Amino acid sequence: MSFVYGYRVWIAVFAMLGLAIVLALDATWRRRVMDKIGNSPMLSRMTRSLSRSNRLLKAILFVAGMTLLIASWAGPLGRGQSSWKLRGIDVAVVMDFSKSMMARDIRPSRFDRMTQTSEDLIATLDADRLAMVLFSGAAVHFPLSHDHMAATLLYRGIRPVDMAPGSDIGEALRVARCVLRPDIEAEGGCDRVGGRGRGGDPIAGEATPAPKPEVTTVADRARAIVVFTDGEDTEGRAAEEVELAASLGIHVFFVGVGTTAGELVPEYDRRGKEIGWKKHPDGSFVRTRLDQTALKELAAVAGGEDHYFHLDGSRFDLDALVLELKRLKKGDLDERVVKSSVPIYQIFLFPAFLLLLIEACMGERRKVS
Repeated sequence: MSFVYGYRVWIAVFAMLGLAIVLALDATWRRRVMDKIGNSPMLSRMTRSLSRSNRLLKAILFVAGMTLLIASWAGPLGRGQSSWKLRGIDVAVVMDFSKSMMARDIRPSRFDRMTQTSEDLIATLDADRLAMVLFSGAAVHFPLSHDHMAATLLYRGIRPVDMAPGSDIGEALRVARCVLRPDIEAEGGCDRVGGRGRGGDPIAGEATPAPKPEVTTVADRARAIVVFTDGEDTEGRAAEEVELAASLGIHVFFVGVGTTAGELVPEYDRRGKEIGWKKHPDGSFVRTRLDQTALKELAAVAGGEDHYFHLDGSRFDLDALVLELKRLKKGDLDERVVKSSVPIYQIFLFPAFLLLLIEACMGERRKVS
């Protein structure tokens, strides 16, 4: 048990001692007065009905009642429990880290605008769980987490020049789908996605790993994938992955980054220093353009025109994308039982009221025959 106002407990203790001393002094003073008056026959008859035991009991009841009353004023607290639930959706933010994202057809570059817009989007997700997927010719990911800051560390300090060549949108969608649906194991190639609580593959010569723990069924909540890309796809498996994600209830949104006019792709050396423009084997310059047609076709497979957004040199309407995500069904993401304190002043106040009531109703005299 604890008290909101601890100092009032000491007030209750000192009040109890003070009242006890005052009542003891009062009893002593009465006795001395009686001794001064003398023990005459008339005085004896008058005080014969007085009960010292009743007077003592009244004093005890009064002191105890006042002590409990002051104790309730101190705000006693008892132990309680409350259930805390976090509701939201699961969102995988997929970012294109292919070399074409370094093009500067939008300022300062496609890459810089994409990362800034992604951070603005993540800031609006509030209590939603976040997963990050970066892709070029391959994909890396950060699993679902409530810690948005930790998730964004995946791409900070990494540039497209650090990633493998190519641009495989289908692979990025597969990884995002598998991260969002941990209840799926071997289906759709999800057994090849690492970081799902199984650890790495066994080293040669090691014993067979222990059986994987049972995965609980996911709660009934919405899941979404938001893909930032210029639409260039070297593998051509994206439509198939969008269909599979949609069949699993995952909403896929595409944000096209760049312009249809396009721009040349910068070339960098191993130190990350720009050394010119990327060229084809025949010596011609590589020009990258936003493949808006392909992205709109993927959006149509995902659900319609409202699944595609365009991020170009003008102001991007982030609110429209956020609104689409907020329309999705929220579910329980986390539940905890939190220990809390509840006021229990009534366990002091009610006995105090009864004791003071009894004390007020009691008399100091007794019946004499």
